Amino acid sequence: MKTEGEECVLVYGDRRIPFRLRRSERKRLRIVVKPDLTVTADAPRGSTKEEVEEAVRAKARWVTRQVDSFTEFHPLPTPRRYVSGETLVYLGRQYRLKVEEGERAQAKLRGRYLHVRVPDRGDRAAVRRAVERWYRGRAEEVFGRYLGRCLEVAGRHGVSEPVLVIREMRTRWGSCSAGGRLTLNLKLVQAPVHGIEYVIMHELCHLVHHDHSAAFYRLLGRCIPDWERRREVLRGVRLPAS
Repeated sequence: MKTEGEECVLVYGDRRIPFRLRRSERKRLRIVVKPDLTVTADAPRGSTKEEVEEAVRAKARWVTRQVDSFTEFHPLPTPRRYVSGETLVYLGRQYRLKVEEGERAQAKLRGRYLHVRVPDRGDRAAVRRAVERWYRGRAEEVFGRYLGRCLEVAGRHGVSEPVLVIREMRTRWGSCSAGGRLTLNLKLVQAPVHGIEYVIMHELCHLVHHDHSAAFYRLLGRCIPDWERRREVLRGVRLPAS
């Protein structure tokens, strides 16, 4: 049985990362960093607070890397209304939504506008479906193209071709499974191309190293040397919710 816990702070350089310390019948300390950016340390009931804090400090580099990793895949949502004049984002560039009436629902990008045609301009649900179909179609083409380009590089370092899956994800840009499946967030198609390439390469490297170890970052650096700059660009991306 675990106790409710107490709030503590991990200090690492100029970083201050809050974490919750909980006691249980465990024999060893376990640190968990969740996608919602919460950090929890489950410690043996008999250990002192000083012992726990020292053990957490020893894992400080790993904790900060995990927090940073989840932060970059943690877009902040704002709601869409699906009306003319609203701003949409595609490959890092802003476009205006223009809703028009027509017999068949469709969406086409022309100039700086995404023209969406639906039978009833006031039917926001229909507009939303047309926009989402357009985004998915673009995502399938764009992700497939850049996955191929990334594999040309990563393949030289022992990375095999994964199965690509595209779906909406609430807290991450992408993920991979030990079985060789690469999942990308549908909303990633709204990010700049440099960010898309970074996420794909990041996940491809996880097919070899399933953690954020030093070996993982060495492989990532060999595959995409400017990954840190690309990560910073991606951190500045804030996407709207559906």
